[in-house]
Amino acid sequence: MSVSRIPHWPGLVTRRRSSQLSTRRFVHRGGDGGSHGPSRHAQFYSDLVPAMVPVALLGSAVYMGLQLLQTYLTHEKYLDEARARVQELEREIDALVLERRNLSTPATIDAAVHATSPRSWFGRLW
Repeated sequence: MSVSRIPHWPGLVTRRRSSQLSTRRFVHRGGDGGSHGPSRHAQFYSDLVPAMVPVALLGSAVYMGLQLLQTYLTHEKYLDEARARVQELEREIDALVLERRNLSTPATIDAAVHATSPRSWFGRLW
């Protein structure tokens, strides 16, 4: 007695026949000469690749945007540090100019001028 003749198992027969039909669809036969549809791999990639294009574009756009933001913030940080260094150097220059003004007197300036004036040709070398 076969399973298909038993009346109280109709679900089993239906499941068995549907599983046989689904497995038969994907069997590749070399002798058909291409009369059947594309292979499972081709079908998988033809479904996957077009769906992944917007995801790849969006991911690339987000990545490039974040990279641009990082570059901008790094540049801003560099400019802030450079401005702080310039202000520090300006304060140092102001302090040195003030110190030079306070230390320089007419007597020291005259002595510096006479000390640098050459008395002979040998004084120019030193």
